[in-house]
Amino acid sequence: MAASDCSVSASGVAFGVYDPSIATPDDSTGSVVVTCTYTGPGGTDTADYTVTLSAGTSGSFAPRKLTDGASRLDYNLFRDAARTQVWGNASAGTAIITGSLKVGPGNGNGTRTATHVVYGRIPQLQDADTGNYTDSILVTLTF
Repeated sequence: MAASDCSVSASGVAFGVYDPSIATPDDSTGSVVVTCTYTGPGGTDTADYTVTLSAGTSGSFAPRKLTDGASRLDYNLFRDAARTQVWGNASAGTAIITGSLKVGPGNGNGTRTATHVVYGRIPQLQDADTGNYTDSILVTLTF
């Protein structure tokens, strides 16, 4: 029996201007913030949760694609700073984020937050047209 309510918010990964002639990847970060509040009485005082990210508009994790009209630019989102674990929905070899927040009585005001960094990378030396590339990622919180 749950005695908590949780929500999620996110700040996007903004890469800025991509230079296809630079021989190093373009890295940036964003964040996903999980907030859980104790709603008691009764039930557990711990809110366990998972956070998944969609494949984006390309429908693929390998790799995700930023788009500008018909132009594409490969990129991906990771859950680790080394950028080795693609953050997805546990399908196609992707990883998810799991966590637990103590929110019950005696835990301050009964509201806790956890911030998870989203590590983004655009691989180097891609032949990209000039443009404003974007993607839309759905963040799903299950608790």
